[in-house]
Amino acid sequence: MKSFMSAGAAVVVLLGMSMQAAASTPPSSTLPDDCKEGRPRAETVEKQALAATPRLDAPSAGRADARVTVEVWSDFECSFCARGADTLKALREKYGEQVRIVFRQNPLPAHPNARLAAIASMAAHEQGRFWEFHDALFAQQDALDRAALEALAGKLNLDVERFRRALDSSTWSNYVDMELVESKRRKIGATPTFFVNGQTIAGARPLNVFTQSIDAALAR
Repeated sequence: MKSFMSAGAAVVVLLGMSMQAAASTPPSSTLPDDCKEGRPRAETVEKQALAATPRLDAPSAGRADARVTVEVWSDFECSFCARGADTLKALREKYGEQVRIVFRQNPLPAHPNARLAAIASMAAHEQGRFWEFHDALFAQQDALDRAALEALAGKLNLDVERFRRALDSSTWSNYVDMELVESKRRKIGATPTFFVNGQTIAGARPLNVFTQSIDAALAR
């Protein structure tokens, strides 16, 4: 498996980003009620966040040539991100192959198991089981430690030994670190943050906020 950056560089990057994120992004459990609906903090994120073409090796669902791409930056330990995952499922049911979903890793330092869960999701992706593992992680947000992740891999009939090796290797750890580098560069300061054909939608917003944006894109 290809390594994305040296372990030393990854640690330096992660430590630097963790300090900044800890200072600027509160834990999801302490976010104000109005942030849940995207106001006012999410409005600031929407003004600052930068759109870009999603990386080709990120987990995705839907046709590569779909007319609408929804890129989501998410954290498996964030309760608002779990709501965002439900929204994505509803969008897939409504639009089918007209929409492509691309998942990006943005584990926040305030969530102690989020980074390991992100790495584990990529270990599942290696075995072609990302989305099933993704759904299961959000369903058990109170159990994301190493033992629980390995148990989940077994429950989903993954190759557990291969899964453990992937967790212990630097490949997916470095991948997640590179995701954090990009989220910082693109000023994605909160989770979940979505881009619908480049239009930023921050926070666990109502479904109609997304359908309005998607319908407008499909009508063009």
